Amino acid sequence: MKVILPDNQDVNSTRLDVRLKSSDNYHYLGFIRDIFVMINRFCKGVLFVIFWIVGLSTFSQSRFTLPLNKKNDKIKFELANNLIIIPVELNGVELSFILDTGVGSTIIFSIDNKESLELKNATKIYLRGLGDEAPVEAIKSLDNTLKIGDAVSARHSVFLVFDESINFSPRMGFPIHGIIGYDFFKDFIFDINYTKKVIKINTPDQYTYKKCDKCYRTNINFSQQNKRPILTAQYKAGDTLRDLRLLLDSGSGSSLWLFEDQKKGITIPKSSFPDFLGKGFNGDIYGSRSKISELHIGNFVLNNVTTAFPDSKYIQGIALDKREGSLGGNVLRRFNLTIDYPNQQITFKKNSFFNKPFYYNMSGLTIQHVGYNAIEPDPNIKNDNENVVYKATERNRVYLGINRVVNEKTLELSNYILRPKYEISDVRPNSPADLVGLQRGDLILEVNGKKAYQYKLSQLNDLFYFEEGKKIRMTIKRLGIELKYTFFLKKVI
Repeated sequence: MKVILPDNQDVNSTRLDVRLKSSDNYHYLGFIRDIFVMINRFCKGVLFVIFWIVGLSTFSQSRFTLPLNKKNDKIKFELANNLIIIPVELNGVELSFILDTGVGSTIIFSIDNKESLELKNATKIYLRGLGDEAPVEAIKSLDNTLKIGDAVSARHSVFLVFDESINFSPRMGFPIHGIIGYDFFKDFIFDINYTKKVIKINTPDQYTYKKCDKCYRTNINFSQQNKRPILTAQYKAGDTLRDLRLLLDSGSGSSLWLFEDQKKGITIPKSSFPDFLGKGFNGDIYGSRSKISELHIGNFVLNNVTTAFPDSKYIQGIALDKREGSLGGNVLRRFNLTIDYPNQQITFKKNSFFNKPFYYNMSGLTIQHVGYNAIEPDPNIKNDNENVVYKATERNRVYLGINRVVNEKTLELSNYILRPKYEISDVRPNSPADLVGLQRGDLILEVNGKKAYQYKLSQLNDLFYFEEGKKIRMTIKRLGIELKYTFFLKKVI
């Protein structure tokens, strides 16, 4: 895909040597956010973390507004890996964004396979993150039109990141193009129903709180340029309940992140194991994974909560005097929420997810989607025509489009099936998968006698979480050779 800028310069989304009229104006972004976590499992296991550590230049930002005759609007969302995925339109192009309370600005990081997207008033910038690698090149663009449901922001600022490694889609199994947070939350009161997968946005001056005896309402304070909400919870350390200031982070699919601090009584439990926690802006993130016995949110008590403790070197840019961790989607989804930025408060009401156990990955495998194979349909697979693509050749160029024909009159067409490819992206040391010899980069062909492409990514990961002792048989391809492995799921904590 190409991003079309107003000065008629094309910026290829896979390139980093972007040239703009204002290319001499280099800016270092300020602190957009310090932890953004992505999970490869619907309610367990951290997979992707982005650290945004920077000095953001200020700019005007328009408000989201509803039509004059509307005081609220309902938006349906997808719940994937504990993350809320909403449809948005940016300058008329349909995209999918993560709704993320932990981010201040609107960021685009993956726009492949979309029609041309025009970005206005663009300037080259750099994003500086944690790790040893160089800053990441990006574009800051002003005065765009962003539409979510019936809500419209007519002069919206976005940041476009070109680094191909910052892409959530492989870990989700479907396209994710960006994230939005404070820019949207600041203008409405949000009723988020995780069970019905519906968000209701309400204009603040016409919203009335309903009486709710079984709800817990508490204040949220804002840090980092007053854009990032902090709330207070408690966790049980031994026989003591200790207060925690936590970032409210709906863009994290994990349950809880805690920053180890002996003085505050935050220590890693003895029952823990070292693990890869995610991929940072400038390198991989490692730490310990464990469970805490109790997490208290008001009168609500969650037991045996999976918790990640990042190594101290990965959180050096975080203001540890401001908070002790982050509260992620695997906890938030257990409640229906009213998030009220204008009045700085949040309301929790437990839902049907509340009593679900907290699990973690017992295989040690991290798996990601790495594209598709286009092959002829298999008559032995039911509904194999659902992902039909048309393979068309014109002047020695090949075009693939899902259920869509391009230039039908001039192309010779044949039906193909678009099959997902899955790859092992990380193996936890001394895990069951590691001990039998599975390796990073192995292409997965079969799991438990079933072709890998017959699974959705979430279904494939489900196999690794629930049943200790479960037998996993896996066929992989490594350097062109097919290999078979068998291992058994094993609890570590």
